[in-house]
Amino acid sequence: MKYVRLRVTFSAETINPVHEAICESSRVERDVLLYEDRSGSGRNTLLYRVDGDPDAFTGMLEAAPGVREWEFTSTKDGTFYAFVEEETPDGDEEILEALSRTGIMTVPPIEFAADRTATFTLIGTSGAIRPALEELPDEMGMDVIRVGEYDRRRELFDSGLTGRQREAVAAAVDAGYYDSPRRGSIDDVARTLDVAASTAAEHLRKAESRVMATVLDIDD
Repeated sequence: MKYVRLRVTFSAETINPVHEAICESSRVERDVLLYEDRSGSGRNTLLYRVDGDPDAFTGMLEAAPGVREWEFTSTKDGTFYAFVEEETPDGDEEILEALSRTGIMTVPPIEFAADRTATFTLIGTSGAIRPALEELPDEMGMDVIRVGEYDRRRELFDSGLTGRQREAVAAAVDAGYYDSPRRGSIDDVARTLDVAASTAAEHLRKAESRVMATVLDIDD
């Protein structure tokens, strides 16, 4: 069984209204689709984990055509869960049609980020995955992050990092900051990010705190 980990970039024609609102807001950084049920008659039921201000996200849902009902549950780390019922947005239909076929499935979580991208995993047979990717809208950009034999353990871990935290961790890894013995310094990370050393250190501290908390949640 094969898998493809993808990052797609949405155009103005293909982006979901709520995702577009996140990209334009400084109060919500990302939302992660954890589960979805599209079997209802004319309605979808979706469960998201959201990083940001619940009031801002409420405004996005209120403004989005097709969103009918929602409820939130807050968590202690500043994120919250959103249980949403909606009608399928027009822009999503072509994407769903391409990815809804015998021989493949989309495996949550699907991460919608503030840079107009979504990251997700497809699993199935190579004979089904390739034509599905070819039928995605031409307006969408697509980057293949990795491919291989599917291992669910890889997908169970969602670090929960924001885009900026992920950039900081990537810069630190590239610089050798986490090597033993350490090859790079926080100044090296700061130069890559073009920020002050104190800012780079803060990004890494927050990233490390979030990853460690996620690891403990999985162990529990």
